[in-house]
Amino acid sequence: MTLIEEMEKMIEKAPHIPLSGKVFIDGDLLLDYLDRLRTALPEEVRQAQWVRQEKDRLLEEARLKARSILEDAEKRSEIMAQENELVRKARAQANEILNKARDLAGEMKAGALDYADDLLARLETSLKQALAQVDRGRQELRAYPAAAAGKEAAAAAEEEKANPKTGGKEAGGRRALTR
Repeated sequence: MTLIEEMEKMIEKAPHIPLSGKVFIDGDLLLDYLDRLRTALPEEVRQAQWVRQEKDRLLEEARLKARSILEDAEKRSEIMAQENELVRKARAQANEILNKARDLAGEMKAGALDYADDLLARLETSLKQALAQVDRGRQELRAYPAAAAGKEAAAAAEEEKANPKTGGKEAGGRRALTR
Protein backbone atom coordinates (compact mmCIF):
# COMPACT_ATOMS: atom_id res chain seq x y z
CA MET A 1 0.00 0.00 0.00
CA THR A 2 1.45 3.38 -0.96
CA LEU A 3 1.80 6.28 1.42
CA ILE A 4 -0.95 8.17 -0.38
CA GLU A 5 -3.34 5.24 -0.06
CA GLU A 6 -2.51 5.02 3.65
CA MET A 7 -3.26 8.73 4.02
CA GLU A 8 -6.59 8.28 2.21
CA LYS A 9 -7.58 5.48 4.59
CA MET A 10 -6.56 7.65 7.56
CA ILE A 11 -8.88 10.41 6.33
CA GLU A 12 -11.73 7.99 5.60
CA LYS A 13 -11.48 6.48 9.11
CA ALA A 14 -11.12 9.86 10.88
CA PRO A 15 -14.08 11.07 12.98
CA HIS A 16 -16.33 13.46 11.03
CA ILE A 17 -17.57 16.83 12.29
CA PRO A 18 -21.34 16.80 11.81
CA LEU A 19 -22.77 19.09 9.11
CA SER A 20 -19.38 20.49 8.13
CA GLY A 21 -17.81 17.91 5.87
CA LYS A 22 -14.63 18.12 7.96
CA VAL A 23 -12.76 15.46 9.88
CA PHE A 24 -10.52 15.32 12.92
CA ILE A 25 -6.99 14.22 11.97
CA ASP A 26 -4.11 13.56 14.34
CA GLY A 27 -1.55 16.25 13.42
CA ASP A 28 1.41 14.12 14.52
CA LEU A 29 0.24 11.24 12.33
CA LEU A 30 -0.18 13.56 9.33
CA LEU A 31 3.30 15.02 9.89
CA ASP A 32 4.67 11.47 10.05
CA TYR A 33 3.14 10.72 6.64
CA LEU A 34 4.59 13.91 5.20
CA ASP A 35 8.05 13.01 6.53
CA ARG A 36 7.76 9.57 4.95
CA LEU A 37 6.84 11.19 1.61
CA ARG A 38 9.85 13.50 1.86
CA THR A 39 12.18 10.57 2.48
CA ALA A 40 10.73 8.60 -0.44
CA LEU A 41 11.41 11.34 -3.00
CA PRO A 42 15.13 11.75 -2.21
CA GLU A 43 15.64 8.09 -3.13
CA GLU A 44 14.65 8.99 -6.71
CA VAL A 45 17.10 11.88 -6.61
CA ARG A 46 19.87 9.58 -5.37
CA GLN A 47 19.11 7.22 -8.22
CA ALA A 48 19.41 10.05 -10.72
CA GLN A 49 22.78 11.06 -9.22
CA TRP A 50 23.97 7.47 -9.41
CA VAL A 51 22.96 7.28 -13.07
CA ARG A 52 24.88 10.47 -13.81
CA GLN A 53 27.95 9.18 -11.95
CA GLU A 54 27.70 5.83 -13.73
CA LYS A 55 27.51 7.62 -17.10
CA ASP A 56 30.58 9.70 -16.22
CA ARG A 57 32.44 6.60 -15.08
CA LEU A 58 31.60 4.73 -18.27
CA LEU A 59 32.65 7.66 -20.43
CA GLU A 60 35.94 8.00 -18.56
CA GLU A 61 36.51 4.26 -18.87
CA ALA A 62 35.86 4.49 -22.62
CA ARG A 63 38.29 7.43 -22.92
CA LEU A 64 41.00 5.56 -21.02
CA LYS A 65 40.48 2.44 -23.09
CA ALA A 66 40.58 4.46 -26.32
CA ARG A 67 43.72 6.29 -25.19
CA SER A 68 45.36 2.98 -24.31
CA ILE A 69 44.43 1.53 -27.68
CA LEU A 70 45.69 4.65 -29.47
CA GLU A 71 48.99 4.60 -27.55
CA ASP A 72 49.37 0.91 -28.31
CA ALA A 73 48.66 1.57 -31.97
CA GLU A 74 51.19 4.41 -32.07
CA LYS A 75 53.88 2.24 -30.46
CA ARG A 76 53.23 -0.52 -32.95
CA SER A 77 53.33 2.02 -35.74
CA GLU A 78 56.74 3.32 -34.62
CA ILE A 79 58.20 -0.17 -34.33
CA MET A 80 56.93 -1.14 -37.76
CA ALA A 81 58.15 2.09 -39.31
CA GLN A 82 61.69 1.32 -38.14
CA GLU A 83 61.76 -1.82 -40.19
CA ASN A 84 62.50 -0.61 -43.74
CA GLU A 85 60.98 -3.41 -45.69
CA LEU A 86 57.75 -3.37 -43.70
CA VAL A 87 57.26 0.39 -43.48
CA ARG A 88 54.37 0.51 -45.92
CA LYS A 89 52.59 -2.41 -44.28
CA ALA A 90 53.17 -0.93 -40.85
CA ARG A 91 51.61 2.38 -41.78
CA ALA A 92 48.58 0.69 -43.25
CA GLN A 93 48.16 -1.53 -40.21
CA ALA A 94 48.71 1.36 -37.81
CA ASN A 95 46.06 3.41 -39.56
CA GLU A 96 43.71 0.47 -39.44
CA ILE A 97 44.35 0.02 -35.72
CA LEU A 98 43.86 3.74 -35.12
CA ASN A 99 40.59 3.69 -37.05
CA LYS A 100 39.40 0.63 -35.14
CA ALA A 101 40.37 2.29 -31.88
CA ARG A 102 38.45 5.42 -32.81
CA ASP A 103 35.47 3.34 -33.91
CA LEU A 104 35.59 1.29 -30.70
CA ALA A 105 35.87 4.45 -28.60
CA GLY A 106 32.91 5.94 -30.46
CA GLU A 107 30.86 2.78 -29.99
CA MET A 108 31.72 2.61 -26.29
CA LYS A 109 30.81 6.27 -25.84
CA ALA A 110 27.55 5.84 -27.76
CA GLY A 111 26.74 2.74 -25.71
CA ALA A 112 27.45 4.55 -22.46
CA LEU A 113 25.30 7.49 -23.55
CA ASP A 114 22.45 5.16 -24.62
CA TYR A 115 22.68 3.30 -21.31
CA ALA A 116 22.61 6.53 -19.30
CA ASP A 117 19.75 7.91 -21.40
CA ASP A 118 17.74 4.71 -20.91
CA LEU A 119 18.24 4.84 -17.14
CA LEU A 120 17.28 8.50 -17.03
CA ALA A 121 14.17 7.83 -19.15
CA ARG A 122 13.06 5.08 -16.76
CA LEU A 123 13.74 7.35 -13.80
CA GLU A 124 11.76 10.14 -15.47
CA THR A 125 8.81 7.80 -16.00
CA SER A 126 8.96 6.70 -12.37
CA LEU A 127 9.09 10.29 -11.15
CA LYS A 128 6.18 11.29 -13.41
CA GLN A 129 4.10 8.41 -12.05
CA ALA A 130 4.92 9.36 -8.47
CA LEU A 131 4.09 13.00 -9.16
CA ALA A 132 0.81 12.05 -10.84
CA GLN A 133 -0.09 9.89 -7.84
CA VAL A 134 0.66 12.76 -5.46
CA ASP A 135 -1.42 15.11 -7.62
CA ARG A 136 -4.37 12.69 -7.64
CA GLY A 137 -4.15 12.41 -3.86
CA ARG A 138 -4.15 16.18 -3.46
CA GLN A 139 -7.14 16.49 -5.81
CA GLU A 140 -9.03 13.91 -3.79
CA LEU A 141 -8.19 15.76 -0.59
CA ARG A 142 -9.47 19.03 -2.09
CA ALA A 143 -12.64 17.37 -3.37
CA TYR A 144 -13.43 15.63 -0.07
CA PRO A 145 -15.17 18.56 1.76
CA ALA A 146 -17.37 19.30 -1.29
CA ALA A 147 -18.35 15.63 -1.66
CA ALA A 148 -19.23 15.33 2.05
CA ALA A 149 -21.42 18.46 1.89
CA GLY A 150 -23.20 17.02 -1.15
CA LYS A 151 -23.94 13.79 0.73
CA GLU A 152 -25.43 15.69 3.68
CA ALA A 153 -27.68 17.76 1.37
CA ALA A 154 -28.86 14.58 -0.37
CA ALA A 155 -29.61 12.97 3.01
CA ALA A 156 -31.67 16.01 4.07
CA ALA A 157 -33.63 15.85 0.79
CA GLU A 158 -34.31 12.14 1.36
CA GLU A 159 -35.59 12.88 4.86
CA GLU A 160 -37.85 15.60 3.44
CA LYS A 161 -39.33 13.07 1.01
CA ALA A 162 -39.73 10.42 3.70
CA ASN A 163 -41.52 12.71 6.17
CA PRO A 164 -43.45 15.29 4.12
CA LYS A 165 -45.86 16.16 6.99
CA THR A 166 -43.10 17.18 9.36
CA GLY A 167 -41.08 18.92 6.66
CA GLY A 168 -38.16 16.60 7.25
CA LYS A 169 -38.21 17.40 10.99
CA GLU A 170 -38.61 15.09 13.90
CA ALA A 171 -40.77 15.82 16.93
CA GLY A 172 -39.49 18.82 18.83
CA GLY A 173 -38.83 20.82 15.65
CA ARG A 174 -35.34 19.42 15.03
CA ARG A 175 -34.22 18.26 11.65
CA ALA A 176 -33.27 14.55 11.49
CA LEU A 177 -29.58 13.85 11.02
CA THR A 178 -28.74 11.04 8.65
CA ARG A 179 -25.62 9.89 6.95
